[in-house]
Amino acid sequence: MTRPLVALACSAETWDEVPHDAVRHAYVAALEDAAECTVALIPGPGHTFVDQLDRFDAVVLGGHETNVAPERYAATDGPGPFDTDRDTLALAVIPAAVEAGLPLLGICRGLQELNVAHGGTLRVVDGHREDLSLPRDEQYLPAHAIRINADGTLYELTGRAASARVNSLHGQAIDRLGPGLRIEAQAPDGVIEAVSVTDSRAFALAVQWHPEWYATTDRLSRKIFRAFGDAARKHAAGR
Repeated sequence: MTRPLVALACSAETWDEVPHDAVRHAYVAALEDAAECTVALIPGPGHTFVDQLDRFDAVVLGGHETNVAPERYAATDGPGPFDTDRDTLALAVIPAAVEAGLPLLGICRGLQELNVAHGGTLRVVDGHREDLSLPRDEQYLPAHAIRINADGTLYELTGRAASARVNSLHGQAIDRLGPGLRIEAQAPDGVIEAVSVTDSRAFALAVQWHPEWYATTDRLSRKIFRAFGDAARKHAAGR
C-alpha cells in the first residue's frame, strides 16, 4: 500500500540574512526508514495548515535549538532563543490533531509544546545537556536511565519494560503537567521524560529525548517509530 503521509513541523532559521524553514535530516530519515512513512515539511506559522489536516495521516513535532516563548505558558521569563512561528504552528496543530484522531509524536521541543498546548508550564532544568566537547555522534549516545510507568503507551510498546537508557539532551522541561496528559516516564531526578494524551483516539506520545538519532539501531527508538508508523498506516487505511 501507499506509505502514510506524515506532516513534520519546521522551525524558522536565518542563514546569510535569508529566512529558511528547517528540520534536521535525522527526523526525516527516521520517519522514512524506521516508521516507513512519507514526509511533508510544514512551515510555521501555518495559519492555513490546520484546515488541511485531513490530507495527512499523522503529525510530528521534533526538536530544535529554540524554546517555547514564556508568554505561551503565562510566564514572565524563559531561556531563548525563541521561534514564534513554530509556537503558533504547534499550539494550533496539537489540539486539532488530537481532536481529529491523528497519530501524534512529539520529540524534545515537541514534548514541551504538547504540555503547553494542554495548559501546562515549563521550567529550566540542569544536568540534562549534551557534552559539546564530544563528537556529535557521541553527544547523542544514551545519557541516563528513565523509569517507565506501568500500563502506559511506552510501557506497552517496549514489551512492558520498567526502565531504559535514553539520550535526553535539553535545558528546559515540564514543570506543571497539563490537564489531559499522563506521565509515561521520568528521569532519576524527577524530570518528566515522556507523556501521552489520555483521551486521544490514536497514538499520541511525546518524549524528551532524541529517538530519531539512532532510530534504526537503538531498540527503544526503533519501537517508538515503528509504533508511530503503524498508527499512521492504520489511519491511512481508514481514510
